[in-house]
Amino acid sequence: MQELIASQQAQYAKLLIRTGVNLQPGQSLRLGAELAHAEFVRLVVAAAYEAGARYVQVDWADTPLARARLLHSQPDFLDFVPEYEVQRHRQMVDEHWARLALVGPEFPDLLGDVEPSTMRRVQQARIQKLRFYMQAQMANQLQWCVAAVPTTAWAQKVFPDAQPDWAVKQLWEVILQTVRADQPDPVAAWRRHDEQLRSLTNFMHRERVRTLHFVDAAPGPDGKPATDLMLGLTDFPVWVAASSMSQEGIPFFPNMPTEELFSAPHNARTEGYVRTSRPCFPFERRVEDAYFRFAAGEVVEYSARVGQEVLNEFFAIRGARRLGEVALVDVRSPVYQSGLTFYETLFDENAACHIAFGEAYPECIEGGAGKSEEELAALGVNLADTHVDFMIGTATMAVTGHTQDGRQIPIIRQGQFTDAALKAQL
Repeated sequence: MQELIASQQAQYAKLLIRTGVNLQPGQSLRLGAELAHAEFVRLVVAAAYEAGARYVQVDWADTPLARARLLHSQPDFLDFVPEYEVQRHRQMVDEHWARLALVGPEFPDLLGDVEPSTMRRVQQARIQKLRFYMQAQMANQLQWCVAAVPTTAWAQKVFPDAQPDWAVKQLWEVILQTVRADQPDPVAAWRRHDEQLRSLTNFMHRERVRTLHFVDAAPGPDGKPATDLMLGLTDFPVWVAASSMSQEGIPFFPNMPTEELFSAPHNARTEGYVRTSRPCFPFERRVEDAYFRFAAGEVVEYSARVGQEVLNEFFAIRGARRLGEVALVDVRSPVYQSGLTFYETLFDENAACHIAFGEAYPECIEGGAGKSEEELAALGVNLADTHVDFMIGTATMAVTGHTQDGRQIPIIRQGQFTDAALKAQL
């Protein structure tokens, strides 16, 4: 079994380079990872150079170091971002470096004693300096991909009753399965998956869906449906699924795994209320059992059983009270069917329909990649200094589409895409 997993890990590393970011010969790569990922990082770096990488820069993350600054730095220094950070990110944008981010926390709860206001201050100082890089990534000026690597601490959160070694092994098996690295031909498997998800986006485009009505009939704490949300899209929506295309015409997969199709809400057209169905992590702090009520596209009331103070700071960020993304996910996805809560957005967002507060993806509106911020804002595309996903989907969720010509069509019932939507695949 260990030999099989090792073989699939090597396949996974190559898959991330050749299909995930689709690294081109002569292109440089920025790789972000935790120290606990080192063994797998070596496989990825080797795969990158085998694919013709010009250079691979590994940016190591270490939560204890970040915590030391957050707790002990003099307050006046928390806003400091060295100029060399700006310059190297500018070079990466100018030279179109691909970006691969490996997630999987080595210390998943270590920041629990840090004030959310301190975390917001540090994060916002960095975003304000490096906003151009975030914009370049979200506009697909460069290929990028987010993927996961198990750590002992993360595996034990997912499998709390397991021995550490067994938990890591089980989490590796789940990851390798959901990213299709266990298939005889992972690249072909991803090609088929891409086609299947794209057929659903074709259905949304053909039907000209302009509003989504989410209703979860399961009773909430007040006895009413847990969710009743009307979410209006822009006038020129584009639905995106699985692969994306860089501005230079290079296909890539932003997330591995991915089970969603998503678009951009109009930032003034959401009404009603919604409840989260899985933990969410603004500032890497847990928020659970959250409730949001919208009026004219803006959150006007919110609460959370866990993480209320985190939401208070999160919604102080520019643009965070309005939506930048809505995503549809079938509960038959392999991530949902695993029966696990992953406590990691990359996986939990691919188990459930979700919304994201903050910045929208320009590719989710016709011609968006070539538009200025002012032009995007005029079309109702949300601009913000953050983008955080909140999972809302359940096995009792229904989603109805309201079309441009006034029809209502069932898209999801009991958490599953309807036959009408799926038949579009045929």
